[in-house]
Amino acid sequence: MDAESVKQIIALLLGGFLGVVFKYWFDYRGMVYKELWTKRYCTYKKMFLLTGIMSQYPNHSKVTYDELFKRSEEMRDWFFADGGLLVSTKTRNKYFKVQKNIQKVLEAATAERQSDIIVEYEGIMALLSELRRAMVDDLMSRNRL
Repeated sequence: MDAESVKQIIALLLGGFLGVVFKYWFDYRGMVYKELWTKRYCTYKKMFLLTGIMSQYPNHSKVTYDELFKRSEEMRDWFFADGGLLVSTKTRNKYFKVQKNIQKVLEAATAERQSDIIVEYEGIMALLSELRRAMVDDLMSRNRL
């Protein structure tokens, strides 16, 4: 057997081996992604319901500071019980932005306020919308396949 034939046989074996390795690697990534998507869907669905307290349509402009505080606690419980391990970096950043802003609003709400109904509705609604959009992006549910 000449040197050229040996090179061709080695190239064929190496190419076959690498092909198998890449196939298993892509299959494994696909399986992990599918499992992650399924878990995210179930978990994100709960957060969608929690963020619905402040939606644009219909506008629930009668939300009180107490309701907002309770919802913030429910979101915290969701994060540490279900969602924290599954959220992407982008979604996690949006979640913390929402929580920080809710805390600022609640801290600024003093006994001197004229009403129990929050006046910062639009700002928090926009942040919750950004959070929902980040979750949708994670799930790719609005992408055409």
